[in-house]
Amino acid sequence: MNNKRILLTQSALWAAYDGLTSAYLAAFALALGASNEIIGLLGALPWLASILTQIPGSELSQHFRRKNVYVLFSLIGRLFWLPLLAAPFFFTKPLLFIVIFYLLIKFGEMITDPAYTSMMADIVPREHFGDFTSQRYRLIAAFGTITLVLGGLWLKQFPKESPVGFATMFAGGLFLAILATFIMMRVKEPTYKDHNHHAIKEFFTLDGPIKHLVFFGVAFNFAFMLASPFFTVYMLKTLEISYEYFGIATAIATLAQIMGSHYIGKLTDKYGDKPIAIWGHLGTALIPLVWLAVTKQSLWLIIPVQILSGIVWAAADISRFNLLLGLADPKKRAMQVAEYNFYCAIPLIIAPILGGWMTENVVFILAGIPLVFVISSILRFLSILLLFKIQEPRAKHEYPLIYVFREAMHFHPGRGIVHGIHVVKKIAAGLGLMEK
Repeated sequence: MNNKRILLTQSALWAAYDGLTSAYLAAFALALGASNEIIGLLGALPWLASILTQIPGSELSQHFRRKNVYVLFSLIGRLFWLPLLAAPFFFTKPLLFIVIFYLLIKFGEMITDPAYTSMMADIVPREHFGDFTSQRYRLIAAFGTITLVLGGLWLKQFPKESPVGFATMFAGGLFLAILATFIMMRVKEPTYKDHNHHAIKEFFTLDGPIKHLVFFGVAFNFAFMLASPFFTVYMLKTLEISYEYFGIATAIATLAQIMGSHYIGKLTDKYGDKPIAIWGHLGTALIPLVWLAVTKQSLWLIIPVQILSGIVWAAADISRFNLLLGLADPKKRAMQVAEYNFYCAIPLIIAPILGGWMTENVVFILAGIPLVFVISSILRFLSILLLFKIQEPRAKHEYPLIYVFREAMHFHPGRGIVHGIHVVKKIAAGLGLMEK
């Protein structure tokens, strides 16, 4: 098994693990009586862990084999799912311990980011970033979809407030996580170019092309994370959908990601990452607004909303990851990845906590989650202006945005309407099969 195949297999197993654990953590907390502030805090914890671990993670990458860093620390972190799933059975106030154990899980996982990302960039040829990232993204989406649906069906077998279903499901996810960890031991690690000891001040000195990507990442992360944790709350509490429907609704977005990611990867390789990033992130800015059209009387709207969400987030995620790989200096990639993660994690801590507080305390024309959705959408639109300053790292020249949009959507003679109808028919046929 070659290195790229190992990375893809690990990604698939990680997605299955995540679909049975973190994807349902907010639902688990709600079942135990968590408030919106607690949901916001849980959304912030991975990024608090990221801030605290990026510098030591980069240092570890410089002095130890990167695959060993990944295996050791991810294994230690993931084993904390055992006390987390057991918390409701041993503690009278389990939410506090769930917060603590989840933070420890993310400590172990986030400290591996510089090692994992820099090793991936060394393994995959630069000219194939788009194709590989889209393959990886499709696998993550596919396995995430399967486990999300299975998780929802599993939870349906238990009373909605029962922790038993969650605990057994988290245990299954942990088993997959351990497999994902150990398969990385088979990687034949390429030589790492950066074994210099970087001074602490270097982690706080933004320079080179990656600087503008960091500025954008900070602004956009605050904008999207202000609302992100509360889509689950909106579905489960406001719309009062079942766990089964929650799993299916989440899976629909993932299916849309699968359908679009291969094509998006090809677009980034052909036209560059920057224009796809701009269009993809513009699409994400619409998502909170269209969710407001979904009510208890129009739950069917979740399907088109999730399809749109999956497509635009596929474009945003693939292009943004490619920009990070392309703009980071190969001679100090782990340090720059750590630097990017460090700065971009700060708003991911602040925003969900602020969003949770706003849903409970702020009224301005709107109130609660709808108010947060609208503010998040506006801020997402504004943050995209910073993308225009980013240097395109891979395409030989920058293509006009309208041209890329027309090519991406096939809005030109001979392919436009026919292709669009074809895609809609495929999606409709797929959804019809799911309903049966």
